[in-house]
Parts: sequence; C-alpha cells; structure tokens
Amino acid sequence: MAPRNRDILLETGAHQGFRNRLNRYMRGMRITTRFSLGVGLLLALIAAIAVTGCLSILFVRDAERSIQVSAEIQRLVLEMDRGMEKARRLHGDFFLQYPRIGLAEAHETYAQPSVRRIAQVIALSRTLKKRIAEAEGSGELGERHVDLNLYLSSAERFAETSIASVELVTALAAPERGLEAQLDHHFSQLQGLVADDDRLARLFVDMRSFARSYRITRERFLMQSAFNVAFQLRETLETAPGLADDRKARIGLLLDRLDSTARKILETDVAVKSKLNDFALQAAAVEPVSSSLVALAEKEVRAARHRIDRAHQAAIAVMAVITLVGLLIGVVIARMLNLGITRRVVDLTRSAGELRKGNLGVFSDESGNDELSQLARTFNVMAARVRELVDGLEEKVARRTADLSASERRFRQLFEHAGSGVAIYEAVEDGADFVFRDVNSAVERIEGVERGDLIGRRVTEAFPGVVEFGLLAVFQTVWKTGAPARHPICLYSDGRVSGWRENKVYKLPTGEIVAVYDDLTAQKQAELEKEAVEAKLQRARKMEAIGMMAGGVAHDLNNILSGIVGYPELLLMQMEPDSPMRGPIKAIQESGERAAAVVSDLLTVARGAASVKKTAHLNDLATDYLDSPEHRRLQSRHPCVDCAAHLHPGLASIDCSPIHVRKCIMNLTTNAMEAIDGAGRIVVSTQNRRVDAAMARMNGIRAGDYAVLTVADNGKGIAPKDLEHIFEPFYTRKAMGFSGTGLGLAVVWNSMVDHDGAVLVDSGPEGTSFHLYFPVSEGEAGEVEKRPEIDDLKGSGERILVVDDEPHLRDVTLEMLAALGYEAACVGSGEAAVDYLRERRVDLVVLDMIMEPGINGRQTYERIIEIHPDQKAVIASGFSESQDVIKARRLGAGGFIKKPFSMAELGTAVKAALRG
Repeated sequence: MAPRNRDILLETGAHQGFRNRLNRYMRGMRITTRFSLGVGLLLALIAAIAVTGCLSILFVRDAERSIQVSAEIQRLVLEMDRGMEKARRLHGDFFLQYPRIGLAEAHETYAQPSVRRIAQVIALSRTLKKRIAEAEGSGELGERHVDLNLYLSSAERFAETSIASVELVTALAAPERGLEAQLDHHFSQLQGLVADDDRLARLFVDMRSFARSYRITRERFLMQSAFNVAFQLRETLETAPGLADDRKARIGLLLDRLDSTARKILETDVAVKSKLNDFALQAAAVEPVSSSLVALAEKEVRAARHRIDRAHQAAIAVMAVITLVGLLIGVVIARMLNLGITRRVVDLTRSAGELRKGNLGVFSDESGNDELSQLARTFNVMAARVRELVDGLEEKVARRTADLSASERRFRQLFEHAGSGVAIYEAVEDGADFVFRDVNSAVERIEGVERGDLIGRRVTEAFPGVVEFGLLAVFQTVWKTGAPARHPICLYSDGRVSGWRENKVYKLPTGEIVAVYDDLTAQKQAELEKEAVEAKLQRARKMEAIGMMAGGVAHDLNNILSGIVGYPELLLMQMEPDSPMRGPIKAIQESGERAAAVVSDLLTVARGAASVKKTAHLNDLATDYLDSPEHRRLQSRHPCVDCAAHLHPGLASIDCSPIHVRKCIMNLTTNAMEAIDGAGRIVVSTQNRRVDAAMARMNGIRAGDYAVLTVADNGKGIAPKDLEHIFEPFYTRKAMGFSGTGLGLAVVWNSMVDHDGAVLVDSGPEGTSFHLYFPVSEGEAGEVEKRPEIDDLKGSGERILVVDDEPHLRDVTLEMLAALGYEAACVGSGEAAVDYLRERRVDLVVLDMIMEPGINGRQTYERIIEIHPDQKAVIASGFSESQDVIKARRLGAGGFIKKPFSMAELGTAVKAALRG
C-alpha cells in the first residue's frame, strides 16, 4: 500500500473514531445537560445580536431624526406657500362675490377665512425660523433668515392691507350705513320731492340711472354723467314754476348730500383699487422667495435621505455578519440536539403512530441511559400489553359495529321517507337561537329549499318569521325543560314562504331539538274557501228572498207611478211659462221621479230591473257623475270633504249598464261623504287588475282581467259587526228619511252580480274602501249618448196601437203619443189587440209584457205576426228583459222601454223602432 493512501486511511479512521466517541458521549448525556448547553450557546448568540441591534438602532435613529427635521422644514415651507395662495384667492373672491351674496355673508365666507389663513402663515413662518435655528447642519437653508423675514413681513403686510380693504368695502357697501345705502336713501327722498314735476322727474331718473350704472361697472365717466345731470337738475329747479321755496331748499340739500356721498364713493373705489394694486406688488415680491425656500427645503430633504441610506447600508453589513455567525452557531446547536434528542423523539413518535394505525408489532430503540431511553422501554412494555387486549376486543367491536350500522340504516330510512317534515336543530348562544343539523326530504318539498341551503344556518336566518310565528319560543322551552311540546296550527309567512303549519317538538338525549311538522296549507285554504262560499251562498239566498218581495211590490208601484210621472209632463207642456200651477205640478213630477228611482232600486235589489248593457269606459262614467248636478248638490251638503279622482289613463273598457254603474258610484260616494265627520277626503280611482284562480274562487267570479273602480274615504270605518250586513236591503245605521233608504249598498251588490263582477270592502279605523270589479270587454267603448230634444222625437202621424191592462197607463201613453204627433189607439188586453189588428194595420205596437188575465205580451206578439209578419213593436215592462222579452225580440220586436217612462224615453224608443 502506498504511503499516501495509508495516511488517508489513518486520517479517516481517526475521524470516524472521534464521531463514535462523540455519539457515545451524547447518548450518555442527560437531556437536561444537553438543553442547558444548547440554551447557553443560544443566549450567547442572542446577546451578540442584541448588542449589534442596539448600536444599529442608535445610528439609524440619529439619521432618522435628521430626515424628520428636514421633512418638517419642507412641509412648513410648502404649507406657508399654500396658505398664502389660499388667503389671496379668498380675498379676491370677497371682492367678486360681495355684490351678489351680500356684504355680511361675503365677509363671513371669504374675508374672515382670508385673515385666519394669513395668521396661520405668520405662525408657520415663525415656527420655521425656530426649526431652522434648532437644526444642526441645515446647510444653505439655515442661512436664509433674510428671506424668511421678508416672507414674514409680506404676510403681515398682506393681513394689514386685507383688513384695510375689507373696511373700505364695508364702508362702501354696508346694508344700512354704507355709502351706497346712503346714496339710495338720498335718491328715495329726492324721488318723493320731484315726482309731481315731469322735468325734474325725468332728470332725476337719468341721474339715478347713471349712478346705478356706475355701481355695476365702476367706470368713473358714468358717475361724472350723474354729476352733470345733477347740475342740470339744479338749474331746472331754479326756474321751476309752482315749487315752494322750502321744497326747493330741501331738494337742493338732498342734491348736495348726493354729490358729497357720490364723491366719497369715488374716493373709496380709488382706495380699494390702490389696495388691490398693493396686493399684486406683494405677490410679485414674495413669489421668488417662496420658490427659493421650497427648492432649498427639497435639497435639504435629499441630503438627509442620502445620510439615512448610508446608515442603512452600514446596518445591513453589520447584520449580515451577525446573521452568518448566528447560522453557524445554529447549525452546531441543531446538530447537537438532533443527535441527542430529535432523532430519539422522532423514533418514538413514529412508533406511537404505527401503534395508533393498528401495527401492534412496533418496537422502539431502547439503547442509552437518558430519559428518552427509559421512555422507549416503557413504550415497548405498553405496546405488548395493548396487543394482548386488542386480540380479545376485536370480535366484540365487530359485532357492535354490525348492530349499529343496521340501526343507523333503519333510522335513516325512517327519517328520509317520513311523510311529515323532520328537522334536527342544535342550540347556539345558550339557546338564543338554533342551527339546522339535518332535514329530511319532506322539509325540502314543503319549504321549497335544498337541504344544503339549510344545514349549518340559523333558523332565524333561514326563516325570519319564526319569532313572530312563536315556534322559536317553543324550541327554547323544550330545550330548557326537556318536555315535548306542540305548536298549534298557525299561518307562517316571511315573504318567501307562506303556509299553515302544525309542529311537535322533542329533545334528544344528545341535547338536540327535533321538530316534526305537517303542511296544512291546502286543507286550511279549502276550509277558508268553503266558509267564504257558504257565506256568499247564504247571503245570496237572503238577497233572493228579500228581492222576491221587493220585486212584487216594485212591479205594482211602477204601474201606479206611470201616471204620476207622465201626466205632470203633459200638463207642463200645455201650461203657460208664468202659470202659478207650474210649481206644484213640477213638484209632483219630481216626487214621482224620486219614487220611480226608489222603485228602480227595489227592482235592482230584486235583480229584475230593466237594463241595457253596452261597451263603455269606467273613467267616462266616473267623470260624468263627478261633474253632474247630483254630485255638486251632495258636495254642497258636505263642504269640508274633498273629493278627488285618480283615473288610470289606460283603463280597459267594460260591458255595462251605464245608468246602474253611475248609480253605484253615486251610492258609494254618498255613503263615503256621510261616513266622514267634519273635514275629510274621498278618492275615486280606477285601475286594471288580474284576478287569479284563488281570488276568483273566494269571490265567486271568473279568473281573468278586470277593470276596478275604488271609492275610498278616511272616515271612521265600518264596525266589524256591521260589515257582514251592509249589503242587505234596508239595513242601515243612518236616520231613515234623512240619509237614505237602506237600499244603496244593496243596489251596488246586485248591480255587480248582474255585471258578473264583485264588490270587495276594506275597512278600518283609517277609513273604508269599496272595490268594484268589472270584467273587461273586448269591444270598443262608444261615445256617451246625448239626451235628445222633444222636437227631434216628433212623428209624422204614424199609427200606433198601445196594448196595456192598466187603464191609466193606456191613457197617459195615448196623451204622450198624441203630443209627439202620432195617431194612437189603445186596447186593454192581448186578445183585444189581436182582434183589432185582424181588421186594421198600424205602423207600431207598444206592447205591455205582463197582462192579467189573459195572454201576455209574448203570446200576443206571436199571434200578431201570424196576421202581419212584418209588424213592428216596442216592449214595455217594469222588469228586466226576461225570457219572454228575449223571445219577443227574437220574433221581431225592435225595442224595449222600462216603466215608468218619460215622454223623451217613449219618443226615443218609438223613433228607433220605426226606423228599424
């Protein structure tokens, strides 16, 4: 073997021997000794770093102090410059704005802030002088005391000049004592003295105009022109005839005062301009000083930053050396701890991990005499004991696991397939709220929400209405007491979810809360709808029974009233305009018409009123009533009630009987007026609305589009005990004979039934609203018919046969037809009419529908057209268009007229039938 290789082997062997001795020494060393050695080395390193850090901090702090001083100087210089500029701008704004906004506001807004700015600049300049004087090594900036003194004196001079200029402006423009105010006062006094002399007045106007123009433009020639006119006015004053001497003296005195005040204004304006020029000179003198100070301050800051950079570089170099030494010491400490402690701890941790995973054959190294070796020996003994115990437990665990899995599957299947909603909650914040832990599929179906959107959320967050619903209080009671509780059927609504719920709440042994509930919304809605339908059916039967009685009475009254309504109209046509009997007969006619209106209401209640429907607009019908004399008379009886209309411009048209719709509006408006004590407001409004299936079922109408008319008042409202009776005939809380007959709302209800619509009522302490729902029409609304004149309805001698079983009805109809220019005859029964027409022909038959005894109007017309197939006829009846009327019209009867009728109504129907 070569000597060189032998030396290398000997050296390697010696090194390996040293490492082995070191390892044995470390294994024999106790852990406390190793940590003490490591901590000692670490403390030495920390001490070295601390000393180095302190020195670096002191050095950097000195450099930072220098840059802070330089930065403070720069800031003060810039702030002084900005403050000076702001003060000049505010002062300039004062002169620009005070004529527009007033002297007081301009003084407060601009002049005072300008003075405060200058005071701040003066204070800053003095502070800057102190900073420069205190700073060490401030360089060129420390030598600029002269510039700073100039800047300070300029600022003080600006403040003095500013105050003086403001005082001049105040003296000029003060509201009461200023020169301009004095000038205006003198002009006012002078105007009163020269107003009655045309020449003096014209010169006064010219002089005042020149003075006002000067105040706007500040051009001296305008004020000089005013002086010239004043001179002319003096001359004219001397030659003015008819003026008293004392008046001339007062005018002359006022002219002297005007001249003196105007010259003071000129002098003040000159002084103000002088101050403004002084401002411009001060700004020009200070601007170079400001720029120089800013540049020097910037230079000082750059120099300070350069010093701080050098300090940082030195600190970085020192810290790099300390860090390198610290890394070397750390490697030594880590190596020492790794050999003696870390590897042994890692080995024990690995063994414990294997044991935790189920590897019961694990074994840890026990070599050595330190504490870790003793811990390894103890671990090995414990592992052997665990192996013995596990062998006996595995079989028991397997059996229990199988049983628990089967039980969990059964519970999950029961939970998921339950028909009721089941939710599990956990209490948070000591029972103040609860968090969803699990829900079944029934909850998802009932609430319309995914399970993932509920798990982990607070119940008050997912269902905000749970507090008002009362379920949260039940949760808290069950959670505290552990006793089951039931929350009764209630309506839950939070804007997103709405429905009827019944809850049963239990507490689990684990402390969680379980709620089992059912959705009873469909059942509850069916019950409510059933109750509503039963109530409407009961009301309809009651109305039908009352209506049958009212209809029988109304039919007989119509025949009686025909003469009371018809004869006065004939008598009035024959009387002289100045006849003393016109008044009583007119009263008889109006009484008959009012009685006929009551009968018409009775027929409407009986749902037997004659009505002809056509396409119309609710807006037109509402406007027609609100502009009618009836409404104006009603308004005059209630002058403190305001009636407004809010009509939808795009409202759909409807098929209706206009006279009945107007009567509904009149009745509702009358009720609203009488429901208000004192001052109040009524609003008549219209709108389009869509009725869904649920609302249609509740109100017994078809689903679809409706035009809705609403009459709302802010009266005292309707008592709940009266609401269910308000549509019954003769049910009224008013004084009978004073406020109404008790038929108004019954007419409204029956009219809406005849129109296939509905009337809904909202009432409370704030007032009452009636909503009339009319089905919309697909047709186009026609124009409102105008009432024809009697002369337009006269005939040309056509022959007309009147058929009626009431003698006085026949007589009054004959008289009306004769007055209209027709040749009329009459018979008292249908059989007589057939016999009459067997031998004669007539142009038209006016045929009563109900005649007793004998055949009725339809049967009569059937026999007439067997004789004369083209015979024209008009049906007259107090009832609606019954099946007999409809059949008669299908056979050829061309018109229908409701009893009792006026001459105009009769003439219109006859004219239409003859044309048709």
